[in-house]
Amino acid sequence: MTLKTLKLAVLFIGIALSAQSYAFDISERKASQLVQSKYKAKKLLKIESISSRGTKAFKIKILLDSGRLKTVYVNKKSGKISERQP
Repeated sequence: MTLKTLKLAVLFIGIALSAQSYAFDISERKASQLVQSKYKAKKLLKIESISSRGTKAFKIKILLDSGRLKTVYVNKKSGKISERQP
């Protein structure tokens, strides 16, 4: 392998690794769709953007078919839904 080829390979690896750290956050719309489909929510009441201990998330309040109010959190990077605050 020539020095030029090695330099190009290192450059491409660096670009690929840095692209992962700049991954886009999911949108409010996508977060609300994920929550409504998982919980079969009757109504979405409120969505707000929060940051807790360096983790960015959406705090979403929904009304369930049973009439119960539920608050869930959606991680902006992964889209993972949690019932506990991050």
